[in-house]
Amino acid sequence: MKSFSRSDHASWLSTWILVAVLGVSDAWAGGPPITDLGDGRYRLGEILIDKPARTFMLAGVMIKDEPPLEYLAVKKDGQKAYESIFALNTTATEFNIACILIGLQAEHAVLPEFHFDPNPVQGDPVKLEIEWERDGSVKTLAPEQLFLLDGKPTPAATWIYTGSVELSAGDYLAERSGTLIGFIHDQDSIIEHREGIGLGNFGSVQIDKSVAPPVGTVMRLTVTNATPRSGP
Repeated sequence: MKSFSRSDHASWLSTWILVAVLGVSDAWAGGPPITDLGDGRYRLGEILIDKPARTFMLAGVMIKDEPPLEYLAVKKDGQKAYESIFALNTTATEFNIACILIGLQAEHAVLPEFHFDPNPVQGDPVKLEIEWERDGSVKTLAPEQLFLLDGKPTPAATWIYTGSVELSAGDYLAERSGTLIGFIHDQDSIIEHREGIGLGNFGSVQIDKSVAPPVGTVMRLTVTNATPRSGP
């Protein structure tokens, strides 16, 4: 099946957003309503979006801390949950719309050509932070701080908005597989690790259990548009 172009993809989602935000329909094409909270803030399902700050946040749960691992996060009950560290309380479509609302653009992305593609992905950079409560205080870190590659810590990472692939209107690869954030260069993912971690080296990515929360811990993910602001 021929896939939509990146511009077709953006146009379809932009129409969805305009209809929902302007209140033309409470749930256009079966999607959830976007609630206007004022001052450029919106709620989309379980996602809280702050457009002026170019950031959004949502909750999830730690679901896996043993290899094999290929994804940082999937949607709740996502097909690839068996390879993911976190499951987030959202759908892939909602997650991608939130990305668009904070100014991320799929047209800038160069997706992986195949699974484990060794070439760095390109596109708008994002900052990711995860946090959870531990011993009465809040622990916050960048997700790559959770990883061990062949037993060694991984360096600071750049995460890239790639947007996944729209095969046709309403047929979205990220929704099919449930993949939201990956690190092995998968076209399905909406956000990917720029360089990739453990590409093609099955089972090499592990979790540093000395810093990670235990499985079952409720956590929160914050996504921020890290592209330089234009204008004054």
